[in-house]
Amino acid sequence: MKKLLLLFITCLAFTANAQSKKECEELVNAEKHVADNIKMYTATWDKIFNQRDIDQVNEQNFSTDVVLLGQKENIRSKGIEGFKKSFNYYLTTFSNIKFTFIDVWGHGDKLVKHWNFKGTHTATGKSMDLSGVTLVKMKDGKIIEEQDFDDNLWYNQQLGNYLVK
Repeated sequence: MKKLLLLFITCLAFTANAQSKKECEELVNAEKHVADNIKMYTATWDKIFNQRDIDQVNEQNFSTDVVLLGQKENIRSKGIEGFKKSFNYYLTTFSNIKFTFIDVWGHGDKLVKHWNFKGTHTATGKSMDLSGVTLVKMKDGKIIEEQDFDDNLWYNQQLGNYLVK
């Protein structure tokens, strides 16, 4: 009976160790997955804004049916060409762009980016300093959806479109 109990306890210990090892491996793999997504994502957006390379919006980095949502979840653009057009606006409208990642974190294929955009509006010469947050969805290492949240009133006030009271 003692041998049977000892065998049972030994088997239980091996099972617990195997389960624990499996869970640990899954956690490490999940964290690596998020880290890989963040690395790809930040490198891509750094090139788009800071190196002014709109051609980074391509099938290598983005899903062909990528969606850009507005703040109220309406579709602002869809597909690589639509996405490119939406962000090329900033590259053609602002000079001296400095795009900064304040923080990026995630879970699985979802990322949250806290960012800051600075530049000079070419038509007015006015400076822009805007921060916001972007919710990102990825799949298979590609960006499939983004939704930006920023202060549109502050954006327009900096450009002189609305009077500050």
